[in-house]
Amino acid sequence: MTLGLQQPPDEILCRSFPTTFKGAAREWFTKLPTSSIDTFEQLSNAFLCHFIGGQHPKRTADHLLTIKQGEKETLRSYVKRFTRKTLEVDEADDKVQLTTFKAGLRSREFVSSLAKNPPKTMAGMLLKAQKYMNAEEALAAIKDVEKPGNKEEKGGRT
Repeated sequence: MTLGLQQPPDEILCRSFPTTFKGAAREWFTKLPTSSIDTFEQLSNAFLCHFIGGQHPKRTADHLLTIKQGEKETLRSYVKRFTRKTLEVDEADDKVQLTTFKAGLRSREFVSSLAKNPPKTMAGMLLKAQKYMNAEEALAAIKDVEKPGNKEEKGGRT
Protein backbone atom coordinates (compact mmCIF):
# COMPACT_ATOMS: atom_id res chain seq x y z
CA MET A 1 0.00 0.00 0.00
CA THR A 2 1.46 3.35 -0.98
CA LEU A 3 0.46 6.62 0.53
CA GLY A 4 0.48 9.55 -1.82
CA LEU A 5 -0.55 13.10 -1.45
CA GLN A 6 -3.92 13.62 -3.00
CA GLN A 7 -4.66 16.77 -4.92
CA PRO A 8 -7.20 18.85 -2.98
CA PRO A 9 -10.58 19.22 -4.67
CA ASP A 10 -10.99 22.12 -7.14
CA GLU A 11 -13.47 23.81 -4.82
CA ILE A 12 -10.84 24.10 -2.06
CA LEU A 13 -8.14 25.24 -4.49
CA CYS A 14 -10.43 27.86 -6.04
CA ARG A 15 -11.39 29.21 -2.62
CA SER A 16 -7.92 29.20 -1.07
CA PHE A 17 -5.82 30.51 -3.98
CA PRO A 18 -7.41 34.02 -4.00
CA THR A 19 -6.77 34.45 -0.27
CA THR A 20 -3.14 35.08 -1.20
CA PHE A 21 -4.03 37.92 -3.58
CA LYS A 22 -3.23 41.55 -2.84
CA GLY A 23 -3.42 44.76 -4.84
CA ALA A 24 -4.01 44.32 -8.56
CA ALA A 25 -4.51 40.55 -8.26
CA ARG A 26 -7.24 41.00 -5.63
CA GLU A 27 -8.90 43.70 -7.75
CA TRP A 28 -8.78 41.43 -10.82
CA PHE A 29 -10.31 38.54 -8.87
CA THR A 30 -13.16 40.61 -7.41
CA LYS A 31 -14.10 41.77 -10.92
CA LEU A 32 -14.49 38.21 -12.27
CA PRO A 33 -18.14 37.61 -13.19
CA THR A 34 -20.00 35.42 -10.69
CA SER A 35 -19.98 31.71 -11.67
CA SER A 36 -17.52 32.34 -14.51
CA ILE A 37 -14.94 29.86 -13.14
CA ASP A 38 -15.77 26.16 -12.78
CA THR A 39 -12.37 24.58 -12.16
CA PHE A 40 -9.05 25.46 -10.62
CA GLU A 41 -7.44 24.99 -14.04
CA GLN A 42 -9.73 27.70 -15.45
CA LEU A 43 -8.89 30.03 -12.56
CA SER A 44 -5.14 29.51 -12.86
CA ASN A 45 -5.23 29.90 -16.66
CA ALA A 46 -7.27 33.10 -16.38
CA PHE A 47 -4.83 34.42 -13.79
CA LEU A 48 -1.78 33.59 -15.93
CA CYS A 49 -3.36 34.99 -19.07
CA HIS A 50 -4.22 38.25 -17.35
CA PHE A 51 -0.94 38.78 -15.50
CA ILE A 52 1.62 37.03 -17.68
CA GLY A 53 0.11 36.80 -21.16
CA GLY A 54 -1.20 40.34 -21.14
CA GLN A 55 1.96 41.89 -19.77
CA HIS A 56 3.11 45.14 -21.29
CA PRO A 57 6.79 45.92 -21.58
CA LYS A 58 8.10 47.61 -18.43
CA ARG A 59 8.61 51.36 -18.59
CA THR A 60 11.73 53.18 -17.52
CA ALA A 61 11.90 55.09 -14.22
CA ASP A 62 11.61 58.33 -16.27
CA HIS A 63 7.95 57.46 -16.76
CA LEU A 64 7.32 58.30 -13.10
CA LEU A 65 8.20 61.93 -13.86
CA THR A 66 5.09 62.16 -16.05
CA ILE A 67 2.77 61.43 -13.11
CA LYS A 68 1.49 64.68 -11.66
CA GLN A 69 -1.28 65.37 -9.18
CA GLY A 70 -4.18 66.96 -11.01
CA GLU A 71 -5.30 70.48 -10.13
CA LYS A 72 -8.41 69.25 -8.32
CA GLU A 73 -7.19 65.70 -7.65
CA THR A 74 -7.18 64.56 -4.04
CA LEU A 75 -3.97 63.36 -2.46
CA ARG A 76 -5.61 59.94 -1.97
CA SER A 77 -6.32 59.65 -5.70
CA TYR A 78 -2.79 60.76 -6.62
CA VAL A 79 -1.19 58.27 -4.20
CA LYS A 80 -3.30 55.44 -5.59
CA ARG A 81 -2.50 56.37 -9.21
CA PHE A 82 1.21 56.84 -8.51
CA THR A 83 1.56 53.49 -6.72
CA ARG A 84 -0.23 51.72 -9.57
CA LYS A 85 2.08 53.33 -12.13
CA THR A 86 5.18 52.24 -10.19
CA LEU A 87 4.15 48.64 -10.94
CA GLU A 88 4.68 49.40 -14.65
CA VAL A 89 8.23 50.62 -14.04
CA ASP A 90 11.27 48.40 -14.04
CA GLU A 91 13.85 48.95 -11.30
CA ALA A 92 12.57 52.12 -9.67
CA ASP A 93 14.28 52.19 -6.27
CA ASP A 94 13.04 54.10 -3.23
CA LYS A 95 15.07 57.24 -4.00
CA VAL A 96 13.66 57.47 -7.52
CA GLN A 97 10.12 56.86 -6.28
CA LEU A 98 10.49 59.42 -3.47
CA THR A 99 11.85 62.08 -5.80
CA THR A 100 9.30 61.56 -8.56
CA PHE A 101 6.40 61.32 -6.09
CA LYS A 102 7.35 64.66 -4.51
CA ALA A 103 7.88 66.25 -7.93
CA GLY A 104 4.29 65.42 -8.87
CA LEU A 105 2.67 66.84 -5.74
CA ARG A 106 0.52 69.99 -5.86
CA SER A 107 -0.26 70.40 -2.15
CA ARG A 108 2.00 73.13 -0.77
CA GLU A 109 1.18 72.13 2.81
CA PHE A 110 2.17 68.51 2.26
CA VAL A 111 5.35 69.45 0.37
CA SER A 112 6.26 71.82 3.20
CA SER A 113 5.69 69.04 5.73
CA LEU A 114 7.91 66.70 3.70
CA ALA A 115 10.68 69.32 3.54
CA LYS A 116 10.66 69.67 7.33
CA ASN A 117 10.82 65.94 8.00
CA PRO A 118 11.63 64.02 4.80
CA PRO A 119 10.86 60.30 4.79
CA LYS A 120 13.78 58.03 3.92
CA THR A 121 11.73 55.29 2.22
CA MET A 122 8.69 55.13 -0.01
CA ALA A 123 6.90 53.20 2.75
CA GLY A 124 7.62 56.12 5.08
CA MET A 125 6.32 58.52 2.45
CA LEU A 126 3.09 56.58 2.07
CA LEU A 127 2.63 56.48 5.84
CA LYS A 128 3.11 60.25 6.03
CA ALA A 129 0.74 60.72 3.08
CA GLN A 130 -1.87 58.56 4.85
CA LYS A 131 -1.69 60.76 7.96
CA TYR A 132 -1.97 63.88 5.81
CA MET A 133 -4.95 62.42 3.89
CA ASN A 134 -6.70 61.57 7.17
CA ALA A 135 -6.19 65.15 8.39
CA GLU A 136 -7.32 66.57 5.02
CA GLU A 137 -10.51 64.48 5.11
CA ALA A 138 -11.22 65.42 8.76
CA LEU A 139 -10.91 69.13 7.88
CA ALA A 140 -13.17 68.66 4.85
CA ALA A 141 -15.79 67.00 7.07
CA ILE A 142 -15.64 69.94 9.50
CA LYS A 143 -16.06 72.42 6.64
CA ASP A 144 -19.04 70.41 5.39
CA VAL A 145 -20.69 70.59 8.81
CA GLU A 146 -20.05 74.35 9.03
CA LYS A 147 -21.70 75.18 5.69
CA PRO A 148 -24.60 77.64 6.00
CA GLY A 149 -27.95 75.93 6.00
CA ASN A 150 -26.57 72.73 7.48
CA LYS A 151 -28.96 71.55 10.22
CA GLU A 152 -26.08 70.40 12.43
CA GLU A 153 -24.61 73.90 12.47
CA LYS A 154 -24.33 75.56 15.90
CA GLY A 155 -27.45 77.54 16.62
CA GLY A 156 -28.98 75.89 13.56
CA ARG A 157 -31.55 77.87 11.64
CA THR A 158 -34.81 76.23 10.73
